[in-house]
Amino acid sequence: MLSSHNNLYFVNVAKTLGIFLMVLAHLSIPENLYVFINSFHMPLFFILSGYLLSAKTLSIPLKAFFAKKAKTLLIPYSIFVVITFLFWYFIGRKFGENMQPESNTVKYIIGAVLAIPSKEFMEFNLPIWFLPSLFCSEIIFYLVHKYCKNYSFILFILIFGLGIFITENHFARLPYGLDVSLFSLVFIYFGYYLKEKNLIDKYIIHPSLLYKGITFIVFFALTVYISSINDTVLMYQCKMGNYLLFFIGAISGTIIILSVSSIIKEYPFFNFYGRNTIIILGFHLMTFSIIKGIQTFVLKIPLEITAGNLAVDILYSILVFLFLAPVIYLINKYIPFVLGRKSGIV
Repeated sequence: MLSSHNNLYFVNVAKTLGIFLMVLAHLSIPENLYVFINSFHMPLFFILSGYLLSAKTLSIPLKAFFAKKAKTLLIPYSIFVVITFLFWYFIGRKFGENMQPESNTVKYIIGAVLAIPSKEFMEFNLPIWFLPSLFCSEIIFYLVHKYCKNYSFILFILIFGLGIFITENHFARLPYGLDVSLFSLVFIYFGYYLKEKNLIDKYIIHPSLLYKGITFIVFFALTVYISSINDTVLMYQCKMGNYLLFFIGAISGTIIILSVSSIIKEYPFFNFYGRNTIIILGFHLMTFSIIKGIQTFVLKIPLEITAGNLAVDILYSILVFLFLAPVIYLINKYIPFVLGRKSGIV
């Protein structure tokens, strides 16, 4: 079994690749690529979250677990909400595609307070729906694991079924992404199960390069096929298309990322960004607006010229990482409490 240090690096690589794909998917990329990425990139993060849950953490009292998760998920969410909402209100909503009427302000405030994962309520920074939804998922996972561990698999399947029932009957969206949590719990369980049974070490990290190459090709082809026959997956909308295809595609796409992560040698780059994906999640849309503002008002390059160009979208995504590097460094060095940390990790 690999050391915890190497396992952590492996996870950081997977998180870095995943967050880059998420950033890219929030641009005007080709439809087939967008559908492909969305088929697995959010389940990937729930699976990695489950993988990172330790037996020691799950053994602490509920009050301590609740406080720990509120500190690392809800505090960053609240800070991201305040900063990005103020940016949108005073700057973003007045220009280009982000222009919004004044009437949306109250609705966005309600959406931010209740953490409703919907464009109607959180379009100013929709991606951060993930944080409160993950909080709910991990609290429920803790309760099931602590009090109903012997029946956990059955309970998570039933909870997944409850998510289907709520979605198919078009009930109102639940606050804090709780309706999305009903679907994501099975992925957290899957990630935790992979670690408990040492399956990633055995079948992803340790095998030969040839085995990893074949694994990548097989699951890449499967994910492409699944994404081509299923509807576009939008987890924040609880839109999964065919639920069985959604689950297969999510697991298959995750295996792609894990296979690639297992062959990447250790570079500080991946530890730096992998440990701080939450900052990229929280600020990448605002950074897009800043980059586009520089392009339009400083470089005098109309957005229409570069729109729909995949090479430009990849460049934008790389620029987001570069622009946010000093932000990541400064937050970790001077105000790590923003991330619910006592000291920074960079």
